[in-house]
Amino acid sequence: MSLLNLKYCFIILFFFVVLTINNSFSQSGWIHQNSDITTSLNSVKFVNSLTGICAGNSGIILRTTNGGINWVPQSSGFSGNFNSVYFSSENIGYVVGDSANSGFLFKTTTGGINWNRCDLTTNVLLISVFFINDKIGFTSGESFSTSGYVKIYKTIDGGVTWDSIDSNTSFLFNIYFINSSTGWHTGGYVVLGSQSLYKTTNGGINWFIQFDGQAPVREVFFIDSLNGWFSGRSSFSVATIFKTTNGGSNWTPNFPGTGSIVNSLYFINKNKGWAATENRIIQATTNGGINWINQTYFQSGINYNSVYFADSLNGWTVGDSGTILKTTTGGVLTGFSNTSVEIPDNYSLSQNYPNPFNPSTIINYTIPNQGNVELKLFDIVGKEVATLVSESKPAGSYEVEFSANSEGKKFPSGIYFYSLSVDGNIIDTKRMVLLK
Repeated sequence: MSLLNLKYCFIILFFFVVLTINNSFSQSGWIHQNSDITTSLNSVKFVNSLTGICAGNSGIILRTTNGGINWVPQSSGFSGNFNSVYFSSENIGYVVGDSANSGFLFKTTTGGINWNRCDLTTNVLLISVFFINDKIGFTSGESFSTSGYVKIYKTIDGGVTWDSIDSNTSFLFNIYFINSSTGWHTGGYVVLGSQSLYKTTNGGINWFIQFDGQAPVREVFFIDSLNGWFSGRSSFSVATIFKTTNGGSNWTPNFPGTGSIVNSLYFINKNKGWAATENRIIQATTNGGINWINQTYFQSGINYNSVYFADSLNGWTVGDSGTILKTTTGGVLTGFSNTSVEIPDNYSLSQNYPNPFNPSTIINYTIPNQGNVELKLFDIVGKEVATLVSESKPAGSYEVEFSANSEGKKFPSGIYFYSLSVDGNIIDTKRMVLLK
């Protein structure tokens, strides 16, 4: 097909192709890592793409220095349950937990090799820990001696001393700060029908309700002072991820399409993020949480409790029964062979999602036979502007992520067309819109 004819085809498609948003499931781009334990892992953090810590029940702390190929147990002398781990820098980290109706906090200054108990033995079941820097941090949880109300503790000297802050909620799942003044925590009791999101603008001295609901509010995460998310459920008990673009003044519900409670959220920028849920589901978004796709599938009996990404590609999820999963592709499966999946019946090219997009979008395609595959991107006048795939592929289903900022290129807003061809034969061409 000549370039001129291709231009005319694109112009015709411009008027007749209907813009759709495909929210279909992808195959898994996550692999299991061996933890050699069977107890639940509740929290995971990495200081870079190689070195990380996960913590869980029965005093378990595991450390890796090779991206999770090997996980080595670290001694803490603690037999209770660790609920949350946080690193303020490469060497300094904290882990909190509970045992026999008391809360405990441990600190490392050796990157997780050695752990020492801090002087904060409390009757609060410590659930969450967060540090703004090496000196200023918070930990919090449920108090056993005050009718179940939350206690928040703050340190300004790296955990040497802690000041107690009362909160007017009855349970706390998660605490998060973006600077020394502004932070949020989730709280409430399911059985009491009161679940809320609280905010402080004076370093935790005072808290006010930003969102008041009737269903569980679990995890809160902010990428900057304006853009944030928290997970919960709607009044119809549908799993919901709420989003704000104005610092929490207004929240918009988005429905990830699963009934499972979202236990953990992590975003690397205001568009790209992941959610770890109960029943072994990991979901991802490339448009700030408006649309979510499954990167792993439902499997009852095991919950994913925490998700963390060191960068846009390398991430980990931990869960029940010593489960550790890793991705080196951002959770995206770039391709798989006949031996692992059912061979597709037909050639197909799916509508990209999300669409419109900024800056990233996902394109799925299938081929029933091995062939030389080319997936190319063209602008509105038919000029080729990018090659997304150009190689021989076995039969299978494939997923490709395109970023408008990839490889140093910055694509302008506008209408683009992507075309799939196999062995020189055009299979299909579809339209997508980049909207900055």
